[in-house]
Amino acid sequence: MILIANPGSSTLKLSVHQNGRDPSPHSIELHDDPSRLDRAMKDWIDSRAGHLATGFGVRIVHGGTLFSAPVRVTDEVLSSLARLSPLAPLHMGPAIRTIESIRRMAPHIPVIASFDTAFHATLSPDAYRYAVPEDWYVNKGVRKFGFHGLSYDYIAWRMSSLLPREKRLRTVALHLGNGASGCAILDGRSVETTMGMTPLDGLVMGTRPGMLDPGVLLTLLRQGVHPDRLEEDLNHRSGLLGVSGVSSDYREVESAADKGDPRALLALRMAARRAAGAVAWLASAMEGLSCLVFTGGIGEHSASFRKAVCDRLSYLGVRLDERKNDPPDSGTPDRPISDDLGFVSVWIIEAREDWTIARDVEAVLSSS
Repeated sequence: MILIANPGSSTLKLSVHQNGRDPSPHSIELHDDPSRLDRAMKDWIDSRAGHLATGFGVRIVHGGTLFSAPVRVTDEVLSSLARLSPLAPLHMGPAIRTIESIRRMAPHIPVIASFDTAFHATLSPDAYRYAVPEDWYVNKGVRKFGFHGLSYDYIAWRMSSLLPREKRLRTVALHLGNGASGCAILDGRSVETTMGMTPLDGLVMGTRPGMLDPGVLLTLLRQGVHPDRLEEDLNHRSGLLGVSGVSSDYREVESAADKGDPRALLALRMAARRAAGAVAWLASAMEGLSCLVFTGGIGEHSASFRKAVCDRLSYLGVRLDERKNDPPDSGTPDRPISDDLGFVSVWIIEAREDWTIARDVEAVLSSS
């Protein structure tokens, strides 16, 4: 039995991996007060017979250049994670607090850190380098890392099992949730992705802008906007929320758009346009496209968004079967939704970061 922790910026999702997905995952508030977090952690571990667990996997958003594979957590690893905090301040602090609580409440369970950036370690220099002064890269560590790797790792494995006859599998996957990104996966390896050094770049997200001219930030700094305000606006007041003025929740923005709200309509059009453009760009990195995968909360559950994206990609051979695109009556999570006449197979694949984390835990423990 493997325990899994997926810390967000304010909420910690806990689950048990034993012969598949936990039917009753649990969420707790990520308290700044260590004693409150410890009590909640201990109660959950005890309720799941945690003393029987062989390992505890924790999702870590950013591994930087220090971690390109899962690793067993030690005091030294924790110190290294703390040094990476400035690269993803919203996520790294909660992840570190989660690990510290697990080690206090269940010191007998090995803790394994599983990194969202690790899947993108296969990016080539022409993909991960920015066209900036060499000093930025060599001395300041400015480069692309990419994120949502735990999700893309599962998709790479899943598509290879669903399409075993493809000699050269060129997959573009869109992980669409409150955070959103795209990835070009060539024969199971990441070759390009939309997020960059931080999770701010790329697609339009719930509260993050995605692709943005850096000159905008320079202009605002010269106008006297404080860097802390810029960080707050970019992380919490942009994206669907910033454009629509309604919500960061796609469902609420879509509801407002259905009622004719012009800002909500604009937000949805911008998000679909950016996502479709990313698919074309990612396909170019592989010189072709075999399949297009939608995953994540929006990707799996919004038929209208999938249609809005695919309608812009007919020139690539993407053709959606609108009957298949509707939510299924059965509980089949993974299914094709493309028209039989299309050159590209389009799929909905359930996001399974937990599967990747559990596999990482097993791999680290078996090698130690």
